[in-house]
Amino acid sequence: MFRKILVAVDGSSTSTRAIDIAVDLGQHYNATLCLLHAFPHVSDLLGTPEYERLLEARSLIGQSLLEAARTQVGDQVAVDVQLLEGPPAQAILRVAEEEHFDLIVMGSRGHSQLAGLLLGSVSNAVAQRARCPVLIVH
Repeated sequence: MFRKILVAVDGSSTSTRAIDIAVDLGQHYNATLCLLHAFPHVSDLLGTPEYERLLEARSLIGQSLLEAARTQVGDQVAVDVQLLEGPPAQAILRVAEEEHFDLIVMGSRGHSQLAGLLLGSVSNAVAQRARCPVLIVH
């Protein structure tokens, strides 16, 4: 049923729980996981020295988050990682569609979401627009 599972990684507690659930599903279905972290564009600084520094810093943070997620997965299932620059919801949706994922697993809210919201803006957008099932973890 689920051979390819896309897991959105943002370092939040719900993202960490989503990884654990994705691993369980991956083991059950003998699926491959893809851990994906996307960070937003910083286009207002494009062409300035600050842009390059901020881009590098965000890339390093993303790599660190993906490394921690990969460590969390361990050798329990096959895993790939992707680090992308761009609006997170759009990146998740694009990768899911272009690479024919069977399931998206993600946390309900990231670090930047307002407390008390039922769903964060990224998880809400993905849930509404994805062409495959989406499992949102609280």
